[in-house]
Amino acid sequence: MDSATKILQLRQARDGKSDVPAQRVFNEKEQEGLEKILPQIEGKTEKLKNPHPKGTLSRAAWVIARLGGWKGYASSRPPGMKTFKRGLDKFNAMVWAWTIDSG
Repeated sequence: MDSATKILQLRQARDGKSDVPAQRVFNEKEQEGLEKILPQIEGKTEKLKNPHPKGTLSRAAWVIARLGGWKGYASSRPPGMKTFKRGLDKFNAMVWAWTIDSG
């Protein structure tokens, strides 16, 4: 799946109103990576914790948006295409490094 399609799907899932599974966009290793990254990008307060259920595309969108520079507050504007692009690029680089490391 190309990056543009992933970005569109992440943007559609960002509000958490659907139960689309993350496996529709991310393979099993990528989903494990998203969960591995999550504790490092969540804040200490409940307002900055990922509110979406594990295994959903909404949860993955939240992680990718945070990697892209989105602050994560409910009061802030929702993440847009550029934020998802930056976050997905960063995430893809991390996945690439993990595959090299695990060789």
